[in-house]
Amino acid sequence: MVECLLIESNCAERQRLARLLAELGIDCAQREKTEEGLLYYHQRIPAVVMMEASVQPSTLDFLHKVNLQRKDNQPIIILYADHPNVDAVVQSIHEGAAEFLARPFDRDLLKFKLQQAGVLRH
Repeated sequence: MVECLLIESNCAERQRLARLLAELGIDCAQREKTEEGLLYYHQRIPAVVMMEASVQPSTLDFLHKVNLQRKDNQPIIILYADHPNVDAVVQSIHEGAAEFLARPFDRDLLKFKLQQAGVLRH
């Protein structure tokens, strides 16, 4: 089973996304803040990190720290936001994000993006 770290500040949205990921066969560890997520990341190094990108300095700091620690097992990082701007998307991808989703998104779009990123098979 694929292990995912989900970082989302909104409890209801975090639970919704965890349910969507579980429906797709992905085991999900949930964290509210990027600092908590980074601690979990160092302990477990999940295959996928999915995180809210609305707080850009914190998100970019997380991506930078993960990039410094990467070795052979690189997680696939998927970011999402309510109103992403082009600069934020480009900078996030430059820092190591594989995909960037605009909210709201449903199960089908999430599944498609996870397939594109190589997390799920077609």
